Amino acid sequence: MTEKRLAALFLGFLVLFSLVLGRCYLVASNEQYAAAAQNQTVATLTASESRGGFYDREGRPLTGGDTQYEALCLPGDDSYSQLFDLVSEESQNLLYQRRNSVTPFFISVPEDLTDQGFFICTCQDRYWSCPVAVHLLGYLDGEGHGVSGLEQAFDTLLEESGDTQIVRCATTAQGRLMEGEEPVLSTLSGTHQGVMLTLDEVLQRACEGIAQQDMTSGCILVMERESGRVLACVSEPEFDPDNLAASLSDENGALMNRAFCQYNVGSVFKPLLAACALEEALWQAAVPYQCKGYEEVDGQVYRCANGAVHGTITMGQALAQSCNCYFIHLGTQLGGEKILDMARSLGLGQALTVAPGLESSGGNLPEASTLENTGQLANFSFGQGELMATPLQIAAFLNTIANEGTYVTPAFVEGILDEDTGRLEEQLYHRQSRKVLDEQTVQLLRGMLVGVVEEGLGQAAKPLEGGAGGKTGTAQTGSYTEEGEEKMNYWFGGFFPAEEPKYTIVVLQDFLVQPDNSSALVFSRVCNALIDLEMS
Repeated sequence: MTEKRLAALFLGFLVLFSLVLGRCYLVASNEQYAAAAQNQTVATLTASESRGGFYDREGRPLTGGDTQYEALCLPGDDSYSQLFDLVSEESQNLLYQRRNSVTPFFISVPEDLTDQGFFICTCQDRYWSCPVAVHLLGYLDGEGHGVSGLEQAFDTLLEESGDTQIVRCATTAQGRLMEGEEPVLSTLSGTHQGVMLTLDEVLQRACEGIAQQDMTSGCILVMERESGRVLACVSEPEFDPDNLAASLSDENGALMNRAFCQYNVGSVFKPLLAACALEEALWQAAVPYQCKGYEEVDGQVYRCANGAVHGTITMGQALAQSCNCYFIHLGTQLGGEKILDMARSLGLGQALTVAPGLESSGGNLPEASTLENTGQLANFSFGQGELMATPLQIAAFLNTIANEGTYVTPAFVEGILDEDTGRLEEQLYHRQSRKVLDEQTVQLLRGMLVGVVEEGLGQAAKPLEGGAGGKTGTAQTGSYTEEGEEKMNYWFGGFFPAEEPKYTIVVLQDFLVQPDNSSALVFSRVCNALIDLEMS
């Protein structure tokens, strides 16, 4: 009996052993299990992720800053003690926090450690230490995604463009490199596409320097007259795209791209009214008007700036001296419908597309029914009331006068660039234009705007050579300081040079009691920068 029990017990152990052996065989031959086991001993780190860049019209990079160096730190090796005294305080803090880590990690190190035996990967900052065109380009969030400006508009393309560096380390359970193993670096290649803009980097930086020196708040736009390409787009104050927190609390709205925001326009609107009148009846340019310093409309009195009495003046003289009364009288003769039609044909009241998914503000034009009120029409006639426009819209409207009466839609993006060859793969710029003004209207009006610079209130806008034409503008905002002083918008917009213009330039200084330098003077300095650029 005992022998039978022993035999049965032996047989049972034999069956169990066979089952265990078979299970071990199955586990050992299962590829999924093998891969899972390998993953437990291979640490995979992303060393760097690049992003497609932005380039100016000459192919010069606008992004892609200084080279950075990242050293691999492994638990249990000598990197902690060797690196601690050689790196920045920020990297020292990270070393201290990860001193008991069981997984490898990277820390930033100086360039001079690249030949000291450490495993180091290189990457590039997104922006230069002195970044350029920050408001137009926009900025990234903490995950490296574009959240504003062109960074957001082209986010998918730019993300797919960059390379990703991966480091794999075969490690023990304690995170140390396995004996005989070394870190392995591999690269996942992107499409290597970038975005070429219409900007000129040299001119853009020159205008940024002018803005920082001469303005506290405002913007500068430079547009190529015939093509509509925007060569410079500056907003002041600037911000640091690598330190957004410092700008979030800026009371001047440093993150705003003022070129795309809407503002009270003021007298820079008067050339539009003049164009409308000339289109309707050319004799208006020669008929004098008697300015008494005020104009009464249905019992409401409107005055010229600073109480000026201009006497007998023509349209050209009214533009040169910015006579409110003349244009109130002219607006009354034209009527709201005709002025609105002209404003719409010159791009006011409509958002402008900067890039796919990115538009400027549309501004605001009053309704025709609103202008049936004579008081509203009077305000509208010299650029006040409900009228709002962006500097970009004002640039496009004034450019039409410079461009023989043809409206050209402003453009910011040239196309998609192959970053390896520098060649344009896809042309996104397509000139969009329409004829708006008669050639005779344009010739008369351009001569009047040159008179504003030569003899009128815009003399500070005169460049060192070549002459210019343009219009001043001071707009009430309805916003006041604690002392009760009204903040104003100070404009100057026009074309350069006076004969056969090449560029249209708009300068705005916004919400100031009084600017340190007139917008006309800033305009002249931009013209002088263009002269220097053409001579270089």
